Amino acid sequence: MAERKLLGEMLIEAGLLTEKQLEEALKEQVKTGRFLGRILVEKGLVDEKELKRVLSLQAGIEMIDLKNTVIDKNAISVFPSALAKTYNVLPIKLEKNVLTLAVGDTLSLNIQDDISFILGYKIKMVLADEDDIKENINVYYGSELETIDDLIKWISQDMSEMEELETIASASGEYATITSLEEIASLPPVVKLFDLILLQTVRDNASDVHLEPFENDFRVRYRVDGVLYDMVHPPKGLAFALFCRFKIMASMDIAERRLPQDGRIELSVMGRPVDLRVNTVPTVFGECLAIRVLDRGKTIFDMENLGLLKEDMETVEKLIHKPHGIILATGPTGCGKTTTLYALLRKLNTPEVKLITTEDPVEYMLEGAVQVPVKESIGLTFAACIRSILRQDPDIILVGEVRDFDTAQMAIQSSLTGHLVLSTLHTNDAPTTIMRLVDMKVEPFLLASTIEGIIAQRLVRILCPRCKEEYRPSKQEIIELGLSEERAEQLKFYKPVGCPFCRGGYKGRTGLFEILIPNEALWRAVLQNRPLGEIREIAVNECKMKTLVDDGIEKINLGITSVEEVIKEVHGYG
Repeated sequence: MAERKLLGEMLIEAGLLTEKQLEEALKEQVKTGRFLGRILVEKGLVDEKELKRVLSLQAGIEMIDLKNTVIDKNAISVFPSALAKTYNVLPIKLEKNVLTLAVGDTLSLNIQDDISFILGYKIKMVLADEDDIKENINVYYGSELETIDDLIKWISQDMSEMEELETIASASGEYATITSLEEIASLPPVVKLFDLILLQTVRDNASDVHLEPFENDFRVRYRVDGVLYDMVHPPKGLAFALFCRFKIMASMDIAERRLPQDGRIELSVMGRPVDLRVNTVPTVFGECLAIRVLDRGKTIFDMENLGLLKEDMETVEKLIHKPHGIILATGPTGCGKTTTLYALLRKLNTPEVKLITTEDPVEYMLEGAVQVPVKESIGLTFAACIRSILRQDPDIILVGEVRDFDTAQMAIQSSLTGHLVLSTLHTNDAPTTIMRLVDMKVEPFLLASTIEGIIAQRLVRILCPRCKEEYRPSKQEIIELGLSEERAEQLKFYKPVGCPFCRGGYKGRTGLFEILIPNEALWRAVLQNRPLGEIREIAVNECKMKTLVDDGIEKINLGITSVEEVIKEVHGYG
């Protein structure tokens, strides 16, 4: 088989691009992680229609003009509206068991297996203009956006099969055989619902999914931008079967429902590699299942996109270019600590530097870095990994989390022997991090010799730029932010409104940061075992640490986020 030519090579051969232009676009691709074709179009280097023609040749698929194509009504009738809108594909022909779909981008070819599995047809793809596809979807399916609820209705059309499923599930009880459970998990409604939950999870960039059975209800929720939303309430009879499906996929014991279990699923959804960490706990109404979603297809953030304001950016830039020492990112679970550290690593990752990470699990893939997953079940702990890593002659080490004294000790030893060490810790703010390490029995003089900086953070939702409105806050809001009336008068405040382009007035998240660069006065207070309040005061007054609330107030004034978001994330209510 002839080797498939690279896109850039084909564009140069077609006279659509010069080698210099390609080189510039490839540099941009390495920096941003975005697709080459999209970069070329946005820079105005290649016309989108010409690009699609070349992509069609590269992928070896037919390119059609939908304006001159007759759409098969049978193909429309067997293809659910919500699937067409979710994937942005148009069914155009159904012949025997082969369904032909028009897609607007060759990247969509990756969803061929997904759709084939959901519908049971063999799928053939053709390339068409994206605007033409959207226009035809609106013509044949209507313009109203459908949700997974619509797909549930479509799945549930065959009520006899659903009733049979409920009977099997309730009759299985404690003594169900593995074979009968596997049969339940393989029923078409179960497989379809499993796929569709994952589809919407990845499409909406959710971080977690929760499947929760109750006495008269079965609820599926997912977390987007830190907030839980109802996804769907499937028929209660599907709960047991759906759990069996997840447990089989996660290599868990499907017959065990009395004990908590952990498992892992690796799969591709919408052409994106996704790693799911599955956990079950028994409840009075059956098992409750939680899934942590690690989307490896997401682009790693650059430092510039984390939400650091100019002064903080300059501080962090100086910090990461220290030849050795420890930099800690702290905060509660899900506050973006790992994302921040990877953004720093991306800045430091050059051919002249050997970079090794040890994580549980490895959340992002970083080209050029050696990444070691921790496996505590076989004794491969963070501390054990660091010992081995030091023999690999690294320059920079990322330790996923400082969990105990042994890991802290190894991180300190690594720092003292000339390595830059980055790690995370679960604490509420930067000064508390030092006290937490002291509580782990780490000697304060060792901390003073190695810790270069501590970055505490939270994630707040970003106000939608299309619909946010300026307003004057209430006295209660001003008090909760710790502002005086005079100071509040000098600031601008914005509130969420909500529009078709956002979720309740918010779209995306950014970080609030508290950066502590310890000085001698602070270490002296630590050595003297001074109270935390006094150490925090020294951090603010003498180390010039800007608190999380201070950073939040600046971002409120800039129209980035709202008062309620800052109060909720920093004070824990809102």
